[in-house]
Amino acid sequence: MAQQALVNPSLLAWARERAQMSIDALSDKLQSKPERISAWENGNQRPTFKQAQKLAKTLHVPFGYLFLSKPPQETLPIPDLRTIADRQNASLSLEFRDLLNDIKRKQQWYREYALENDESAFEFFGIANIEQNIQDVAHSIRNALGLTSIARGKCRTTEEYLKFLTEKIEAIGVLVMRNSIVGNNTHRALNVHEFRGFAIGDRYAPLIFMNSSDANSAKIFTLIHELAHLWIAQSGISDIDLDKTTDNRTEKFCNAVSAEVLTPQDEFLRFWDFNAGMGENCSKEASLFKVSTFVTARRAYDLGLVDAGTFYDYYRQESENFEQIRQHRRDQQTGGGSYYANVRVRNGSRFSSAVISSALEGRIPYREAAALLNINASKIAEFSKELGIR
Repeated sequence: MAQQALVNPSLLAWARERAQMSIDALSDKLQSKPERISAWENGNQRPTFKQAQKLAKTLHVPFGYLFLSKPPQETLPIPDLRTIADRQNASLSLEFRDLLNDIKRKQQWYREYALENDESAFEFFGIANIEQNIQDVAHSIRNALGLTSIARGKCRTTEEYLKFLTEKIEAIGVLVMRNSIVGNNTHRALNVHEFRGFAIGDRYAPLIFMNSSDANSAKIFTLIHELAHLWIAQSGISDIDLDKTTDNRTEKFCNAVSAEVLTPQDEFLRFWDFNAGMGENCSKEASLFKVSTFVTARRAYDLGLVDAGTFYDYYRQESENFEQIRQHRRDQQTGGGSYYANVRVRNGSRFSSAVISSALEGRIPYREAAALLNINASKIAEFSKELGIR
């Protein structure tokens, strides 16, 4: 008879609820009867060691946790600044928590790398604060990035513009990463309705992460919003729903700075046609500035060009249309593009180059480099070619 695992029944229930999984869903995953799982959780039965190990793996929890006397205290390493209907959203999925732990591990590695290689501190970290004039801070960011209407105009698509902005931001010393899954696990998707992005403030390893499940035009706004976080030395998780009003001063400030960076007020007003409807104007401005119609609609509302009723009606309709388009694209998606290009985007060029160079120079083992990049060690040499490192 297989040896029973003396797990804490309450920890089994905690781990399942932490993974936001019902008993029925867990029974499907384990191919075990719901009654058996209920019996494990109420202590009437014990799982075998093999079953307990499978439970831990399925629920993405360390095996040892199941034997603790009480659930561990799990705190976030950065502030949760998301708001839903003016209330802080305390619910964070296990996918997000595991993603954040993975990104934090990468960020800490790069910080040590930067210090060991005498890299300069990020000169823009904390040079602004939320008491400053929005336009002054936005002007500072545009200058640092060399962002002009001419530079923007040279980008034909939002994809090109996102790439342009990402390269400029990495060039001034910021790690930029984006992904739609946890690591390289395609079965663990990130929910764009849970979060859009986050920033980790640090003088030597400032980092921006964007949820790739979003549209490119939305990621552009998120990217600059998170950059504004670094300008004021404030880490945080953001959802950036522009139809909602938040009392969080940091999020208000970063939204306003991002809007001014991407859609400068003078230029936005110059192209607004008071003889045209809101839909026509927002679409035209979105195309011009390579942002979403959500951004241009909110900008028009904040500048007093449309009233609240008009804004919210338009925003609601655009949200419905966007969800239909997003679902259609998801249904039509057939491939994931170049594997190595995806790895580069997920980890960012700056971080990827540092890790690969360290591996090729023998400063870290290939297996450590592979673990940091969420790839197999056998792919290190080929990935170095994608980065132009020999």
